[in-house]
Amino acid sequence: MTLFHSSKPSMLTADITLLLVAVIWGGGFIAAKEALTTMTPFGILSTRFLLSSAIMFIVFFPAIRTCTSKDIQFGIIIGSIQYISFVSQLKGLALTTVEKQSFLVTAYVIFVPIFSWIATRKAIHKRDIICAFLAFMGLGLLCLHSSDSFIPNTGDILSLGFAVGFAVQIVYVGNFVKNANLFAMTCIQFLTTGLLALPFLDVSDLLAADTSAIYGISYLVIFNTTVAFLAQNIAQQYTTTSHASLLISLESVFGFLLAIWFYHDTVTLQELCGCTLMMAAIILSKLKGNG
Repeated sequence: MTLFHSSKPSMLTADITLLLVAVIWGGGFIAAKEALTTMTPFGILSTRFLLSSAIMFIVFFPAIRTCTSKDIQFGIIIGSIQYISFVSQLKGLALTTVEKQSFLVTAYVIFVPIFSWIATRKAIHKRDIICAFLAFMGLGLLCLHSSDSFIPNTGDILSLGFAVGFAVQIVYVGNFVKNANLFAMTCIQFLTTGLLALPFLDVSDLLAADTSAIYGISYLVIFNTTVAFLAQNIAQQYTTTSHASLLISLESVFGFLLAIWFYHDTVTLQELCGCTLMMAAIILSKLKGNG
């Protein structure tokens, strides 16, 4: 890819890009909530990824037409991992609270350094481990409240399944997707996820969508999926997987802040402390470079 150039500017641009991805995905919590007013989870899943693949194909057709079998292979693998992850998330959400799942699904900040070591056998920097735990504690303060039970149930385990799946996706893209046609790969990625979810789509689900659901699904298709996942795939070529997962995990912070603005939710000292810990993890991860 030629979107980023020399080493230092490339890492800075990648960081900014991943930060914007976190902002977009933070807004996705609100968009998904609006879409769920009249649509089912699997209706949203199949619709957003099939439409996103269509947009990618139309907009980037000149680049996609030159794809290789390797690009298709990358896209199918990532799309399949993504589908399994989202199914775990949707099934888990039905059996646990939104607050607990918001915390559990972002456990990928813990899993990414471990999976990256397993995949590459490169030593895990102590700084990466400390930053991951700081971010995880911050997420706990941000998402968990005194009324939440810490005894895991089936929904909690399934929610952790999403964290494991997304961690695998981050590590795979960061370490194994090299010199790929990222536009073609991302289009195939979306198409794979959408087709795997298609058997669960109920047409009446789409016909019942109201204005709020249409606005919500439009945001999910254009920004949350097409723009954000493409940006993630490109930016991850220029930074480490551990640092990428930290930046992306800020989606919970931005989701929290946007919910305050959109729904006029109240802010507690515990939640502010959680945001502060997460920001501290990001700053610490940059003190001596990307490691």
